[in-house]
Amino acid sequence: MSIIRNEDGIVELGADRLPGSVWGSNLRVILPTSRWVALSRRTAQRAGRVCEVCGQPSYYGQGIRNPDCHEIWEFDAMMPRPVQRLRAVIALCGACHETQHSGLAELNDRWESVIATLCRVNGWDRADAEVDIERSRARYRELSTTEWDLDLGRLEGWVELDGYPDLVIPSEDRAALGNTFDKTKRKLSLIVGADIPLAIWTW
Repeated sequence: MSIIRNEDGIVELGADRLPGSVWGSNLRVILPTSRWVALSRRTAQRAGRVCEVCGQPSYYGQGIRNPDCHEIWEFDAMMPRPVQRLRAVIALCGACHETQHSGLAELNDRWESVIATLCRVNGWDRADAEVDIERSRARYRELSTTEWDLDLGRLEGWVELDGYPDLVIPSEDRAALGNTFDKTKRKLSLIVGADIPLAIWTW
């Protein structure tokens, strides 16, 4: 997890990249489109339509758009089975969001943009940013060797998933939730309630 709020309430930003073993497994594919849109819009509204990390609007071309809805995940290898746990969703401007997918940014020749954002937000110099990106690469390599169960317990009271009352999905069943990377659709029955739980915005 590379977005944290320290004891003084100050948000710290680090580069991140999800392990290859969980690519494409996210709320955008798990939730019905209308509910993902509702969650994204509500997240932006709660943040005052600015980035919760740097406080800036999210620019798109010549205009301003709602900030992106980004999922904060933690990876716990100390459980009986390794678990990827949903911690929260957060509103991020395009620049800060890009740092959380720094591997994709590098593939798209956006390396300099990630460095610039880390320096701007944290007051770092280039060397600091490059050290942090290398840390994210090492973490990516380590986490990618593991198959992760998925814990969506933060959505309790809003989402019911057929066959998984505790909203913990074993790694071998994750494919049934759909995947944006290989464009497969969710195969499991899902019920979504009206009220988004406040816990989803607590991080």
